[in-house]
Amino acid sequence: METATRQSRVGLVLSGGGARGFAHIGLLRALEAEGLRTDAIAGTSIGAILGAFYAAGYSTEEIYTLASALSWRDVIDVSFQFGFIKGQKLHGFLAEHLPATFAELKKPFAVTTTDIESGEEVIITSGDLITALRASACYPGAFEPVQFRGRTLADGGIVNNLPVAALAFLDVSFSIASDTTPPRRASFAERESGRWWERMRAAVRLERRNPMVQMLLRSSDIMQSVLTDMQHSLHPADVHVRHLMPHIRVESFWAVEEIVALGEAAARSSFAQARLSERLPRAALTRTPSAQPSPTGQPASSAHRRGRGERVD
Repeated sequence: METATRQSRVGLVLSGGGARGFAHIGLLRALEAEGLRTDAIAGTSIGAILGAFYAAGYSTEEIYTLASALSWRDVIDVSFQFGFIKGQKLHGFLAEHLPATFAELKKPFAVTTTDIESGEEVIITSGDLITALRASACYPGAFEPVQFRGRTLADGGIVNNLPVAALAFLDVSFSIASDTTPPRRASFAERESGRWWERMRAAVRLERRNPMVQMLLRSSDIMQSVLTDMQHSLHPADVHVRHLMPHIRVESFWAVEEIVALGEAAARSSFAQARLSERLPRAALTRTPSAQPSPTGQPASSAHRRGRGERVD
């Protein structure tokens, strides 16, 4: 793994959000444009998956290429038990492209999940990487939960969709959070257009929602947005990038290019507003940015504040 002194270590937090999480790729592009080196990563759900690729040494463009070429048929296998999707195809895809354990990654990495029996946030930083990722991405009602180390685990976004507190286990001094949590405010009604078989085809391709699914997912979005705001007020990141994208949904996997572009634009705007290059530890910069570091130094970090999640090693 890469090492750096704590005073210069920058931690990156990648939230859940389904297809909205592809905005993280845009943020990674913006970070590279700033000449920023990240030393540790924490993520949940899609953020954990993309974070694992980055921690494994994949470049941003390699991750983008994989995401662009991925079909839902590559990761979906139907189940008739707890969830709609078994998760075996996702497990196989991850095992094909990623190392088997956390120890083989090039950067320290934390995956957050939810114990659906105790309701606890579970933070995993060692051992079986692929199973941890699969557990973190078990979207409620879609994927089957995962049995792991004596626990029944599911999507980390259930209790904490932006796990800034997990960076406490990775010993960083400065935190940047990429937040693709669906916004609390968004349109609800859908226009019914086209013939019935065209609407059915669009639903199967995840390009539209039927009314029941629309109500369930919109309700989930609102609850998650409220909870994420509460979590971030308790454990704020030094720089918080919000990817609002109200027209982009968790199932919008066909819109990778648009989502990545929106993510990069939001990140560049947030970095400029936060004067990121002036606040970062000098050692965290891989090259000299256009703006020089502030002579007043960096603000006190919030990343050291320990969360209430339980770490599993």
